[in-house]
Amino acid sequence: MEISDRDTTATAPGRPWIAVVAQWRKGLTRIPIPYSHAVRSSGGHTKVLSTFDLPVSEQVPVGLEVIAKLDPYDPSPLEGASGLLIPGGGDIDPELYGCPRHPRTHNVSNRRDRFELTLLSHALERDMPVFAICHGMQLLNVFYGGRLVQHLPDEPGRLEHDRDMPRAEPVHNLHVKQGSRFEDLIGAVNAPVNSHHHQGLDGAAGPLEEVAWAEDHVLEAVVSRDHTWVVGVQWHPEAMADTDRHQRRLFDQFVAATKAYSAKESQLTARSA
Repeated sequence: MEISDRDTTATAPGRPWIAVVAQWRKGLTRIPIPYSHAVRSSGGHTKVLSTFDLPVSEQVPVGLEVIAKLDPYDPSPLEGASGLLIPGGGDIDPELYGCPRHPRTHNVSNRRDRFELTLLSHALERDMPVFAICHGMQLLNVFYGGRLVQHLPDEPGRLEHDRDMPRAEPVHNLHVKQGSRFEDLIGAVNAPVNSHHHQGLDGAAGPLEEVAWAEDHVLEAVVSRDHTWVVGVQWHPEAMADTDRHQRRLFDQFVAATKAYSAKESQLTARSA
């Protein structure tokens, strides 16, 4: 089992690498292969970080390093990384944003929440590029004190956002704020996107700027005003990146930002030596 990418030397020792947080299933690590593939196809090198055990039967793809059983309170595994990608997954514990649990809130892992918040805090403090996808975008908002809508279908007039799985086929159109940084990142003011979520942001918190919406006004993308490259999207660009130029562009831009971050860090290290 292999992961193809443009950069065949991506696994060479000492190369900058991007941390992709592992997903979680039944208390064990689920390797986020589509996310790693999308990053590597844009020329990045990935390592998967997980706070859970790796299933005995799990086959790790050739060329992909998976580091499992990490302490959820320890940010040190992120040392040396040039970027952080937080993927989709289960729901976030509503206690983290001060709300009672909705009956439809499910697949909650307090350990995963804590692990991701630890890594996210470390990355944001260092102005490391962060790409937060679906669950990741929701976690980014919760980190800054924001709340979530726990079940979008409760609100009349909503589109069917919760499709069975992330697919390459678009579900709805994306309306991007004209003149925003996100317009430059995705390269369009309108783009078709897929959808696989039943929760959403109840407004953007802290430094997060609302920059894209679905036709039913569900918030679909945010960027941080306080950081060089911190982007959250509610859909799954990793599932469309091989066939859609706008989704590929997001990963290209993310990888470019991580390389710029790595170069800057190397210059700072050289000056202090």
